[in-house]
Amino acid sequence: MFAHVPVAIGIQLACWGIGRALGAPSRASVWIGCFAGSAVCVMREITQREYQWIEQFGGGRRANMPGYAGLELWAWNSHSISETIVAIAASVALAAIVTWRGTR
Repeated sequence: MFAHVPVAIGIQLACWGIGRALGAPSRASVWIGCFAGSAVCVMREITQREYQWIEQFGGGRRANMPGYAGLELWAWNSHSISETIVAIAASVALAAIVTWRGTR
């Protein structure tokens, strides 16, 4: 259930490290990483929903799918929603901790 968490945190840490290596402030780097890690997880679930739509309604052809099919969040299953929320929450928590520790 938590397969997205290491992906999101890994991307966040990579962005944080790249930002610091380029001289960006730590707080900015970790929040950019939070956004990037969260975006990857959300995009993965959108893509997964598109493939599900193609199998169910598109006759196996992507050309039959409307452009918004992956964005129908109400059609996502509970596993997709919960896994994405947990990954985003973990990234936000890490960024908040880094920000909080940096201001002390």
